[in-house]
Amino acid sequence: MAALEIGPIEEVCVLGGGTAFPARELSNEDVLRRMERVRSEEALQFTARGLEETLGVRARAWTHLVGEPLDPANEENTLDLAIRAARAAIADAGVAAGDLSLIACTTSTPHRMTSTVAGALGAALGVRAACVDTRAGCAAGLFALATSALYQGAGAGPALLVGTETFSKVIPPQSKIAAISLGDGAGALVIGRRPGARLLSSFFETDGALGKLISSDGALPPTPDEIARGGYVLGGAPDELAAAIPGKYEIALRGALARAKLSARQIDLFVPHQTSRELIRKLSRMIGVPDERTFVNVDRHANVGAAGWFVALVEARAAGRCPPGTRVLLGAVGGGMSWGAAVLSC
Repeated sequence: MAALEIGPIEEVCVLGGGTAFPARELSNEDVLRRMERVRSEEALQFTARGLEETLGVRARAWTHLVGEPLDPANEENTLDLAIRAARAAIADAGVAAGDLSLIACTTSTPHRMTSTVAGALGAALGVRAACVDTRAGCAAGLFALATSALYQGAGAGPALLVGTETFSKVIPPQSKIAAISLGDGAGALVIGRRPGARLLSSFFETDGALGKLISSDGALPPTPDEIARGGYVLGGAPDELAAAIPGKYEIALRGALARAKLSARQIDLFVPHQTSRELIRKLSRMIGVPDERTFVNVDRHANVGAAGWFVALVEARAAGRCPPGTRVLLGAVGGGMSWGAAVLSC
């Protein structure tokens, strides 16, 4: 299997970032009360603490209450979150929406079966930039980053990248772990040019034979029988998925470091996709990045899919963790199954 590797690409940088989350935030206890109504409060609190210790998650925001009927007219969707995050990123970057040359959206939970989230986002922003969706699960944003960097190198104007998810609409009502682990949200970055900055490397691989490990297997367009069967909620083989993920991360992260001609000790900040605290710590130690250089926010948002590393990088920048010259290592594994990593010198 031949990996896709690119870089370095000079003067590529993050000009600004933004996030968006639903107003409804739920603690572990809130989720468990919905799913385990007959349990005692003492037992529920014990389970909630245990899940926080193992997964590192204590809160998440949902547009939809899992187990309730969908209410599209009154619930925010993936596009709604994307619009809010995009506007925040554009304002933070100090660019005009009309200056954007590319809008790339990534999601596993689009608001419509056809067309693109990016096209609808461009319309909402009032621009006619080139708009495209990138689908590679939670790794899709890294594909979008590499694509936008290539466009920057060819002289394009700023690019808007958005990861956005509403997992609450597809979480299996009977799955306590999925409900605790997954959240809704969006993260957006404006990518542009600045002397001294660069995308040092990107590394990607895909094995479609592993796509069955996490998917919603209902055929499209939807049918009443498939809806009744639960064909449009998340399913797969979670144990096999958990076993496969660390090795794929290692391949991608080491590949990106090798392409950048850097060791893990030369990385100033590691921002992986936010799945669980345990996995993030395992990855840091696997490749040799000190824990104090690893950014973790999964406790506040849970796993927000394609938005995961976007949100983490935006929050790391806001916390002052990415001054000019910072070498940032990004990594993600996504359903489908794809894995990727990148090294960005801010």
